[in-house]
Amino acid sequence: MRIAFICGSLEPGRDGVGDYTRRMAGELVRQGHQAFILALRDLDLSDAFIGNQKDESIDIPVLRIPAGLGTEECVEQASLWIEHFKPDCISLQFVPFAYHAKGLPYRLSHQLNSIRKARQLHIMFHELWVGMNEGAPVKYKVWGWLQRLLIQSLVSDLKPEIIQTQTEAYQILLAKLGYDVKLLPLFSNIPLINPSKEEIPVSYKDTGELSFILFGAIHPNAPVKDFANEVQEYAKVNRMQVRVLMVGKCGHEQRNWEEVFRSIGADVQFLGQQDPEIISAMLSKASVGISTTPLALADKSGSVMAMKEHGLPVICVSVPWKPAGVNNLKPPLGVTEYRKGNLAKCLSTEIYYSGTYSLKMVAQQFISAMQGKV
Repeated sequence: MRIAFICGSLEPGRDGVGDYTRRMAGELVRQGHQAFILALRDLDLSDAFIGNQKDESIDIPVLRIPAGLGTEECVEQASLWIEHFKPDCISLQFVPFAYHAKGLPYRLSHQLNSIRKARQLHIMFHELWVGMNEGAPVKYKVWGWLQRLLIQSLVSDLKPEIIQTQTEAYQILLAKLGYDVKLLPLFSNIPLINPSKEEIPVSYKDTGELSFILFGAIHPNAPVKDFANEVQEYAKVNRMQVRVLMVGKCGHEQRNWEEVFRSIGADVQFLGQQDPEIISAMLSKASVGISTTPLALADKSGSVMAMKEHGLPVICVSVPWKPAGVNNLKPPLGVTEYRKGNLAKCLSTEIYYSGTYSLKMVAQQFISAMQGKV
């Protein structure tokens, strides 16, 4: 198949959906397909760029259109580029803020209809709208209501042949709007380099060390003090040393977490950004993964998927968050939610999780869905 992906930005390491799209495109090429990427509102350059980007050894043709370009000129450049490659289908990677600074991309359907012509269309919803959670401020509820209307307008105008998303919560919310939405799992953002844990779960109690790893952004307001105090008590009872590794761009909360865990006597190391091979080795050696993404959205975290692919049980240590009107969500396999007093329960089950959501397998699921509609 010949597939043209559309996303917002494509600066490596600066746009999560752009990085996702590049890796997906590269894997599709490795599997014998042809893939191209159009960045429709690139925030990281002032002039249009036509050329290639690499995913490992794979060259992927890209067109990066700067955010400052006028709508009509943007459509003209994009249309010419699409017609040059003549894809069989187009895949829109949707994040509202990728196509408009305030997350209100009211011109997007017009742009896409002009670019798309009569080609089959796939939409991948990475994000929906703000203010969807219970207790959200009125400002965000109104903002989210506008974003929801624009999604409805987008789908009505474009009539995509297939719609997918990554989480059950988003699937349910989109179904409430009347759409048939399939799940496409998120793949790990760190490939398993050395499958030493394959099929063999190892009890960390036997090692004398309880080693936690946090990878990526640490969200604010998580109950880190309660969690750390319980970790201290658990380690004391089980005669274990506590170690905490922080890897990647952890953000402003990094120092807070460091201070809290050092106060209980833990060995804390902040390692910053590292190559995927090094991060994979760290994940393979850790006992437990920690995520500050709410449980309901854990399936859209590349860091959570990386931990799961490396055989780690994952504990969500996050502020309580629940999408309004969505009940009885199934907890993601291999992930538990920390609440004060339940640490022992979170650590009680040794969970092995295979590489079901590897990039290769997710790309195969994507192609199967596309071939069923093209």
